[in-house]
Amino acid sequence: MTIPKGSLFPMCAMNLAFDRELIGPAMYFGLMGEGQPIGRYDDMWAGWCTKVICDHLGLGVKTGLPYLWHSKASNPFENLKKEYKGLFWQEELIPFFQLVSLPKDCITAQKCYIELSKQVKEKLGKIDDYFNKLADAMVIWIEVWDEHNSAESSA
Repeated sequence: MTIPKGSLFPMCAMNLAFDRELIGPAMYFGLMGEGQPIGRYDDMWAGWCTKVICDHLGLGVKTGLPYLWHSKASNPFENLKKEYKGLFWQEELIPFFQLVSLPKDCITAQKCYIELSKQVKEKLGKIDDYFNKLADAMVIWIEVWDEHNSAESSA
């Protein structure tokens, strides 16, 4: 099923496939887990970023039933500890991603992601300093991606 342009979805990293050349640079899962104020939103963050970039670049995003079944039971109380800030932040994050606008000169996933990082810092940095750090990490991610995926490094 194709996710309509302008619609977000809660991407899950389990059973995930993507075209590395087209959208790989946007598949950064963010600052999550130990030592961060939020956990377990990493794949949703990557999905929201990737979806607005795919919409901008005219690329399709598909979803469907999983190819593999995941039945690992997890502790809902531990999950709540990892997710509670994200539950509140979603009230700001979803409208942010719904309103993201990328300039026409952003014609690659890298350029889109760098522009998105600027908007994250500008608009979400006011919510919590975490988003300023995340925006900086997004830029570092693209620098590392480009360094390790250049024509010279693959030769």
